[in-house]
Amino acid sequence: MSETNGRTTGDHVEALRKFLDARATGLWFYRGDRLELAAFAPAPDMPEDVARRFREASRDVSLDRTDLGIVNAVVERAASISVAGRLPVEVGSGYWLRAFGAERSVAVPIFAPEGAIAAVLSAALPTLGPPDDEQVVELIRHHGTG
Repeated sequence: MSETNGRTTGDHVEALRKFLDARATGLWFYRGDRLELAAFAPAPDMPEDVARRFREASRDVSLDRTDLGIVNAVVERAASISVAGRLPVEVGSGYWLRAFGAERSVAVPIFAPEGAIAAVLSAALPTLGPPDDEQVVELIRHHGTG
């Protein structure tokens, strides 16, 4: 994990999780045709086996996994909102949101200064709002570029 001013990438991801009171937050670096997990911060009460399985499953994600909001954020070059109640129970974001005890996730691409996608920062939230999706997108975008 990278370090800035003594804080690791994981510290930043955990700070976002706490700020949003999210069930989980994660950061993936964009590497051509893949996303590589850089940091994952589960809620303190998340079962360790759920957190471990998610880390393993999302360590290296192919961009053909469009059942995941983090992939859609890259493919669409825009924020991707996933709502558990609108997604299949057995795969992708629908599965993980339910495992986390979350109602929705918001995945936001983070752009490098030259305009290329550098990473995706995502939060799994326990409710459909408040804050609403647009507010969460702005909070994540601000946190990801700060």
